[in-house]
Amino acid sequence: MNSFNLYREAKNQYEKLIPEKNDGLILLSLYEKYKDKNFTEENILSTITKVFKDQGNPELRTEYNRNNSIILRFQESFLWRNSSKKTYQFKKYGLELCQNIEKRLIKKYNPAKIKRFFAELHKSLTANIDEGSDFEEWIVDHFDIRLPELTSQIEILDLQVNESVKEFKTGINPNNKDVLNSLKGIEIRLDIIKKQASELRNAFQISYDIDDILIGLLENNQERDDISNIHRVQNFHENSRSQLEQVSKRIDKIKPRIREFIYDFNKKNFDRKTNSFIDFLLKESVVVKDGSSKRIQFPSNLFGLTIKSATHNPTFNIIPLREISHKLPVPVTTRTVDVKMRKELLEKTLKWKHDKDRITYWTKLVFQELEAKGNLEFTPYFFKILKEDRLTIAVKTAHNIIRRNTTYRNKYLVEIKKEPVRDIKNKNISLWQMKLQKR
Repeated sequence: MNSFNLYREAKNQYEKLIPEKNDGLILLSLYEKYKDKNFTEENILSTITKVFKDQGNPELRTEYNRNNSIILRFQESFLWRNSSKKTYQFKKYGLELCQNIEKRLIKKYNPAKIKRFFAELHKSLTANIDEGSDFEEWIVDHFDIRLPELTSQIEILDLQVNESVKEFKTGINPNNKDVLNSLKGIEIRLDIIKKQASELRNAFQISYDIDDILIGLLENNQERDDISNIHRVQNFHENSRSQLEQVSKRIDKIKPRIREFIYDFNKKNFDRKTNSFIDFLLKESVVVKDGSSKRIQFPSNLFGLTIKSATHNPTFNIIPLREISHKLPVPVTTRTVDVKMRKELLEKTLKWKHDKDRITYWTKLVFQELEAKGNLEFTPYFFKILKEDRLTIAVKTAHNIIRRNTTYRNKYLVEIKKEPVRDIKNKNISLWQMKLQKR
């Protein structure tokens, strides 16, 4: 029984494994300059001084003790010290820590790369099954290698949404004169992120083809020892697609709030400007005599205002009877189901499914015979299909075989001679001589 307890062990070793902020920044600065090369104690001291100065920390009288303490802490888990050469070098753990942080920070959104990854996974999985190789090999050699990159792409989008939300919360200060431009910039960024999420979902479409292959393995009772791995791949695909959907839903929830705030801000800003203008008029306008009457004189920088009379003169309006007469109730529209159309659609769907199953059936038979014999004359096979099925099934089976050959061109070879061969029964149907052969 495994007695290892992660919490208990980490509690005792946490400070040695996870550096505090200043220590971590010093390590990253050293890693950026020297990577796996040697460096001196003077290099460490100059980096410490630079980081503390950049952080705005005041100079300490005990700076010597502080630096020694930092170097000693580094030697526990992160740095080797060569006493004979008086140099330092990163330990494996320290190097991996800095490398992971570097990779995390420079990760770029790249849906084309993800699409290529899935295409390679699909191709390698198909080859693994065709060759009868161990499914565990595909998991280790292909899926596990690409899993971190696939996961990180979704995390990048989610991180961008979090940053936009944080910027929205900090940018709604009414005293910020440029708040509207900031909010509009956030809205544009969210539109870009949502588009990127859609592009990434499209890149994940090939995962459905991989799932179909895995479902086929489960249905055929193959790979019994690898059921947990199959479920692991399927769960990853399902969770990834769900997470991408959640990113889009979060954006859909945030954007109306941004627009609502912009609307409220504009309305309040208009009210503030109106109140300021009225206050200016009340303070700067004066009453002057004009003969026997008095009038208001506005400030000199206003060139006169036209004020409409608030008195409404009565007018006589004629309203036609048809506009005030009783209106007949509008009949309620009753919706009916077009049974005939629904029946036709169902029959069309069933026919399409039947054709697809038959094409799959014939294609599978062709490649089984090809695998067994090494070569196959397809033209007689075409007329055999035509004898048992419709012409459409035979033609689409031929297209399906040629299309599969373009995918696995390194495995199969198709030879076509442009010499027509006619059906014995139906002289109107002919086909070029086509031969399939394993490479």
